[in-house]
Amino acid sequence: MKIFSHFVSSDLVNQYLLINEGTNEAVMIDAPELDSKIIDIIESEKLDLKAILVTHTHESHIASLGTVYKIYSPRLYSYFESVGSYPSIKVKDGTIIKEAGFSIECFHVPGHSLDSICYKAGDALFTGDTLECGFISQTKALVEKELLIESIKEKLFNLDGNTLIFPGHGPLSKIRIEKMFNQDILEANITIFS
Repeated sequence: MKIFSHFVSSDLVNQYLLINEGTNEAVMIDAPELDSKIIDIIESEKLDLKAILVTHTHESHIASLGTVYKIYSPRLYSYFESVGSYPSIKVKDGTIIKEAGFSIECFHVPGHSLDSICYKAGDALFTGDTLECGFISQTKALVEKELLIESIKEKLFNLDGNTLIFPGHGPLSKIRIEKMFNQDILEANITIFS
């Protein structure tokens, strides 16, 4: 497994290609921009783009879907049955996606948005805006923040501590680092479920 990370400066968003080096098949995580760098990687490595996994449908994470579909024909996975005008394969908590030779586990972690999905392939966890290095994503209300923190604790913090976090914004991290140092979670004295 090889992961290509691409920083989209216009929206300060991370975009990833998950590559099966044995088959040259690839999965894209989020589609904020399809610029010449991403196209060069896909074309020079002769990658077969099998799927796009949408972490959530905020515009900065899906802005280039139209461009992608003018060039390639990957399957689209999302919490919703469609993303804009593009039909999607609906995923939920516990769904296992089989694409490009990978088994990718889905975690529904609402709070930042209703449709926030994290995807785990091997020791890599793609978190979108859910969990970033040192903090959690923004929420509209306190109840959503509480839900997000509890979901992160219950679903993500039970993963192996060495699981690498590939966030939608900012640098990489690990589960064990976030458990020890994530300020938003450490400062939260919240229990919404008894």
